[in-house]
Amino acid sequence: MKHRHLVHEEFTPAAIEDILDRGKMPDWEPLIAAIEADPYGKIAQTTLEICERPGEQPLYAAPVFRRVIAAARKPKP
Repeated sequence: MKHRHLVHEEFTPAAIEDILDRGKMPDWEPLIAAIEADPYGKIAQTTLEICERPGEQPLYAAPVFRRVIAAARKPKP
């Protein structure tokens, strides 16, 4: 996803916030893959923190990504 105010393609906090706010499913897929690859890593934790910010207007995809992280962290049988 090309970010309006960013000149890179890394999953920085600003990029993650942009994906959650303006992204569509094709934009979400790389972030979902990164979360599933490392559910307790920096990208997953940053995404969760952005999704759970108190007092701010909820981001469009925050509910979806909270579920993605929960599912990725669920113990596998």
